[in-house]
Amino acid sequence: MAFLVEDRWQGRGLGTAMARMLVRTARDLGYAEVKASMLSDNARMRRLLVSLGATLGYTDDPGVVEARLPVGAVVPA
Repeated sequence: MAFLVEDRWQGRGLGTAMARMLVRTARDLGYAEVKASMLSDNARMRRLLVSLGATLGYTDDPGVVEARLPVGAVVPA
């Protein structure tokens, strides 16, 4: 998954809304999980995905973290 929220719009819940929408769509299409790769210093995205039920894991690149989010873990808003 990938999305970008312009700086002046951050902190207003747009990232959370987009993540929930993406996960609902994945569930409706029959997927079991969504995977996301992000820079390890992206604390806001890590917090967002963990709050939705994702588990974080390391990759071969020390600057990149992978999140795995079961689509059934996200409760509709």
